[in-house]
Amino acid sequence: MGWFSLFTGDYPFEFTTLPVLAIVDDHLLFAEGLKGLLEAQGNVKRCLVYRNGYEALQKIPLERPDLALVDVHLPDMDGVDLVRRLQGKAPQLKAVMLTVDDTLETALRAITAGAMGYLVKSAPFPRILQGIWAALQGDIVIASEVAPLVVGELKKIYVRRGRKPSSLFQVLTPREREILRAIVEGKNNAAIAEELCIAEKTVKNHLTNILTKLNIENRVKLIVFALKEGFLEE
Repeated sequence: MGWFSLFTGDYPFEFTTLPVLAIVDDHLLFAEGLKGLLEAQGNVKRCLVYRNGYEALQKIPLERPDLALVDVHLPDMDGVDLVRRLQGKAPQLKAVMLTVDDTLETALRAITAGAMGYLVKSAPFPRILQGIWAALQGDIVIASEVAPLVVGELKKIYVRRGRKPSSLFQVLTPREREILRAIVEGKNNAAIAEELCIAEKTVKNHLTNILTKLNIENRVKLIVFALKEGFLEE
């Protein structure tokens, strides 16, 4: 299962505390309906709704939801730009775009801006729910409608054979480089743990160390950075 695909089976989620979710969408009928579905399934502490980007910028840093579902087309600002601005105000927040826009250009902008996922509103609710759980646990989820295009385009943009990888990766241990390569190749933590015969918690610890050493905030930015800096070409 790649980093740009949705989980097809039940995602095994266990949280020590129930997550708080946020929906940033000016279509209140849709937003309130989704809020009701999320709260009804019983694994959410509460679900907040913000009607525009300004309200989200003001309230999310104070109310500190764990994950925000953000529409691309908001009445007062671009949703991708909102995600970028929220990262400065609420760095702990995980953001997933939830939109009707299934164009490659918008999906690429969102991922390179640091969104943990890109889902489409037309998807069945169970698939959206699986994407939310996956993103909460640090995986990247992108709707199957745009996933193959995103993967191909990122590699086309960044992978240039024969380029020397950045020296920045030299701070990583051999094991950390092994895990980074698996992440960039599209494997999630569970798959990496199984392949390397180590605990999934150990993979998460290595990932935390990699992010700290490279001074990168999240898995999405790590993948984009590694592609940009030629990590797969060593």
